[in-house]
Amino acid sequence: MNLPDTPLERARLTRERAEELGRAADRATDPEHRQRLREKARRLLGEAAGQERN
Repeated sequence: MNLPDTPLERARLTRERAEELGRAADRATDPEHRQRLREKARRLLGEAAGQERN
């Protein structure tokens, strides 16, 4: 079942993706890769916050 594409739903999906990236960063062994994953996760969390406000 597909849920409606609402700003809150997009924010929830974005937040879930950011959490997945954070877990991947925790598992990463290469420090540079870990840092890139964390930066991307932070960027996605910022987008999710912006989507919730719209």
